[in-house]
Amino acid sequence: MKKTKINLIISRDDYQKYEKYFYWLKIIAYGLFGFFLLIFLIFFILIKVNSDNNDKLISQKSSLLKALSEKKGDEARIFYLQKKYDDLNNFLKDDAFSSSYYGLLSEALKQSSQSSTLKSFEINKNRQVGFSITFEEFPELMNFFKFIESEVFLKNFETISLKSFTIIGDNDNKENYELSFAGVFIKIKQNIINNETVQN
Repeated sequence: MKKTKINLIISRDDYQKYEKYFYWLKIIAYGLFGFFLLIFLIFFILIKVNSDNNDKLISQKSSLLKALSEKKGDEARIFYLQKKYDDLNNFLKDDAFSSSYYGLLSEALKQSSQSSTLKSFEINKNRQVGFSITFEEFPELMNFFKFIESEVFLKNFETISLKSFTIIGDNDNKENYELSFAGVFIKIKQNIINNETVQN
């Protein structure tokens, strides 16, 4: 048999011996490739899961920050309402309920004379009052003097006294009469809900 190729490096026996090493080297290479591929896949999956969790956390953080900003707006509105409520309570503590006492005095004046006019009215939270009444007719003034000594008028006050009496003339030589009083109203209970005024 004629040889067409000549192996000048190794003999056939040496080649078969090394062929086993090359086979195991190939198996080890494939094994290492598979091992590193598996490690790569595991790291890839872990990184992907971690990235997804980070994205989810960022999304939750964004949602929570948005909700928090909305809550801050609600909190500011609640704080504003609470402040207004406190202001109203403080106002009611210091309020003299002037409209109730004004109505009490007006009703008393209607019983005395239809021609009397309540010119001024001032009251503080301690129920201390000062008011002025004017009359156009002298007889009406005299009738009022009798009325202010009656129980119908005096029952509205703890104390009442006449501060001044003034006669005011105008250009037509017409006289008006003005009485100024100072005193303390009786305490009345305020029923704000039903808008009722009740005397003690």
